Amino acid sequence: MGDHTTPSLAAAVSNSGGLGGLGMWGFSGEEAERRVAGFRQQSGGGLNVNYPLWDHAGDLTDIGGPMRKLVQALYDSKNAGPIPEPKASVGVVNQEHLAMLEKMRPEVVSFHFGLPDAETMDAIRSLGIFVISSATTVAEARQLEAAGIDAIIAQGTEAGGHRGTFTKTDISMQPGLFALLPQVVDAVNVPVIAAGGIADGRTIAAAIMLGASAVQLGTAFLRCGEAQILDAHREALRNASDDSTVVSNVVSGLPARFVKNRLIEELTEPGVEPLPFPAQMAFMAPLEDTGDGAVAPLYSGQSAHLTREMAAADLVSTLAEETNRCFSQY
Repeated sequence: MGDHTTPSLAAAVSNSGGLGGLGMWGFSGEEAERRVAGFRQQSGGGLNVNYPLWDHAGDLTDIGGPMRKLVQALYDSKNAGPIPEPKASVGVVNQEHLAMLEKMRPEVVSFHFGLPDAETMDAIRSLGIFVISSATTVAEARQLEAAGIDAIIAQGTEAGGHRGTFTKTDISMQPGLFALLPQVVDAVNVPVIAAGGIADGRTIAAAIMLGASAVQLGTAFLRCGEAQILDAHREALRNASDDSTVVSNVVSGLPARFVKNRLIEELTEPGVEPLPFPAQMAFMAPLEDTGDGAVAPLYSGQSAHLTREMAAADLVSTLAEETNRCFSQY
């Protein structure tokens, strides 16, 4: 969830009995250390830090002309000036971040889009850190287990944000959580964490009944005051219905789920491909800076309508009460 998560949000969750998380998307090692230090100042609980992984896309100089024209038209409509020149990058846990992990010792490190190389994995394991990663299919779960993962996040198609697939399985072949979860539980021998469409006690209880050892919630916390999102994003979540979201690659270059808005509609044209991930995302910051929910990326899962606007600690307490109530009824 990148910078949508804040030290205050993670601390409130951990202080209430959950495991707070901090996204490390786009942060330097020094910035990451400050984020973890901010959490430690507010909480003595456990912390999960999350890293996305991706390959370098190469030279982007002459790539994506039609997409750039579509983005520039949006910029022009908001008087946002010329679009920035995108640059290719690589997503790895580099030496700066390994030094941060050694110094700050978060209890959990999670990955999106697979796992880092064996040397990096060994370095993280040597610190005694619990390692988890996302799987969108049973085959991906088996690969993660074979690589020595400590637990697996089973990510159903209902989930908001980026699909965690690392085998390029087509989205149409990725199962929803209630189909995926029990099959992953049966296929592996490590704990399985359910993610996707979980937003209240009913959905938590259902995931546990299907074999989950824990659940992971993202969208449910975006309306908490501690989350760092636009007011327009909160409003979109508040007004969302079951058919408000869509999976699209036009925002970042990889499939992710958003509330459908003008941004996605105008960048979706037959034959027009986005720039490689995450270069396409370089176009999004100036649009988000306008504060206009029509042209900003509005990450959301399919259960947006079930989200609530309350302090994160109150939400954790409410979720626990609702879950216990579900189990006491049966």
